[in-house]
Order: sequence, then C-alpha cells, then structure tokens
Amino acid sequence: MFIPGILASALVLLTDWYLWKQFFRGKGWKSLVWWLPTLLLGLCVIGAVSGLWHTFFMRATYSLVLVFVLPKMVFALFHRLIGKKAAFILAGAVILFFVYGMTIGFHRLQIKEEVIEFEALPSAFDGYRIVHLSDFHLGSYSRSSDFPGRVVDSVLALKPDLIVFTGDLVNVYPSEADAFLKDLSRLHATDGVFAVTGNHDYGFDKASVDENFNRLCSLEESAGWTVLNNSHTLIRHGADSLVLAGVENTSKNFFISRGDLAKALEGAPEGSFKILLTHDPKHWKSEVLPESDVQLTLSGHTHAMQLKILGLSPAALLFKEWGGKYVSDDGRAIYVSEGIGGILPFRVGSYPQITLLTLHKK
Repeated sequence: MFIPGILASALVLLTDWYLWKQFFRGKGWKSLVWWLPTLLLGLCVIGAVSGLWHTFFMRATYSLVLVFVLPKMVFALFHRLIGKKAAFILAGAVILFFVYGMTIGFHRLQIKEEVIEFEALPSAFDGYRIVHLSDFHLGSYSRSSDFPGRVVDSVLALKPDLIVFTGDLVNVYPSEADAFLKDLSRLHATDGVFAVTGNHDYGFDKASVDENFNRLCSLEESAGWTVLNNSHTLIRHGADSLVLAGVENTSKNFFISRGDLAKALEGAPEGSFKILLTHDPKHWKSEVLPESDVQLTLSGHTHAMQLKILGLSPAALLFKEWGGKYVSDDGRAIYVSEGIGGILPFRVGSYPQITLLTLHKK
C-alpha cells in the first residue's frame, strides 16, 4: 500500500503542478486557491490513515478524488488534443458522471430475480426462495443514513424462505455497524438468516484481526443472524433436507484467508444437496469444484467494480466469475452478487443489489 500511495500522490501533484504552471501561475489569489482541493485531500488522507473519524475522512477522500482529481487529469490529458473548451466540457461531464454515481447511483436499490435448476435438488425445496445479500460496507454510510433500512424493508417484502449474507458487512471496524444494528435485527426468514465473513470484516491491522472478527460475529449474532464459521447446518422441509455451509474468507492474495472447506462440510450427510457461502468467487474454481460436491455456491466480493455499462464491467479483467450466475460442465453453479455498498461510495450500472434466487428441480 505504501508504494502505490506514493505513486498516486506523485501523480496528483504532477497533474496539479502542470495545470498550475499552464494556467494559474502568477494569477495572485487564483494561484493559491488552485491548490486548495489538493491540500484538503492531503488532510483527509492523513485523517483516514490516523483512524480519526475514519468513515468521514474516507468519504471525503473519495469525493475529492472523483470530483476534483480525476477531472483535472482528464483535462490535462486532452486539452492540447481537443482544445481547452472541449477538454473543459469533457472534464465537466466526468464530474457529473461521478456526482451521479456518488448520489443517485450509490442509493439506486435494485432487486434481481434469478432461477437456478438442479437435478439433485430435493423435491420439497422445489421453488425454494433465497435472498442473497453481500458487501454492505456499512462504514460508507453516514450513521443517520436510512439506506440500510430501505434494504431491509425490500428484503422483508420478498418473504424469502432463507436469507444469506456473503461477507463484508463493514469497511474496517465492527463499530461501523453499530448504528444499523436495529435494522439488521429486523431481517428474518422462515429458515433463518445466515452469514459468513469477508476480507474487510477482519480489518487491516494484523494485531487486531481476532478482536475484529469476534466483535463482528458477536454483532451479527446479536442481530439474530447465524454466522457459519467453517461450519454447516441442516435445513429440513418434511422428509427432505439440504446442507447450508459457510467458510471464513478464502483468498489467494494478500487478504486474510482462514476458510476451511473440509471442516465446513465435515459430518454433512453423504449425497446431500449442498449450498456453500464463501465471500471470494475465486474459491469456486480453486477448491470448491475440484474438492467437494457442493452444488450451489454463493459469493460476493467483486462489486462488479461498481461500474457496468452495456453489461460489461472492468471486474471481468480480474475475475472470471464477477457477477451473476455461472454453471460448470457438470451442472454445479455459482451466483456472484454485485453487492450493496462499497468502500468507494460510487455506483453506475452496477447498482446496489438484492438478489432473489428461486431453486427449481429439473
């Protein structure tokens, strides 16, 4: 994080210096005002890193980057190619794009319905309705925000048989969820509410990983959720049953990875229909498909990079399974939720998503 931070800072300062030299040097008070957004950005970054009012400073940092830094870079890149007026209009369009994504787009809640068919699905679960939520990132909302409550209201209106949450309830600190505990506690379904942890739920200070994890799990359990930490439960409908399993975050990169698939499935009835909650969709091909008989995997994590245009997302450059339903050659499936929030308070195309999955027997 240190080296990328240095490079990003250098790029911001280089862009500001170039434009200042071209248009503002020697312009008196205008020359000084030009540097004000960058000065504020530096103070916000310091505030966020220090942990002081972390949520406020993170929102302010992202806002300044999207509304000031990136448009200035666009203008700097194009003003000689297309002229100052055209480049100014282009930079203005970039500002409007980001303002829309940070306001309307970030709160434009959508419900996506998906049908998934399995030959092995027990007959009693034909038509079974699962609400799949992921990536709330509650630290990105002000403590007075009514948006998490809107999400809960929309979920309850669907009257699901089961609600599952596939990780990243917060950005960094479990305390980010405290203001929304009342709303989280309202979530309920016939067969319960179940959750697993995502990479953000552990925080980023190695010394406090266990403390954060335990605090977050306690908070979710106090809301009436069941946290599946490398474990499973049996859901029965009449004479039929299915296994719902969950693992802690499982990643192959620098994120905390403490998932134990074998432990999660240990003791599950042989030949049973299995649903697995795992935060990172890369887990599906790396371990779930080759080392288990799980029929349906539910994940999140990608957010579709919170940007999707004409069905295309930059997330496809990083993830083979980044959003929606994918089916393997042997008929097993993964559904990747594009999530609700994000540490970056911006969404265009990939809007906050509640997914209603209906299982059917082939």
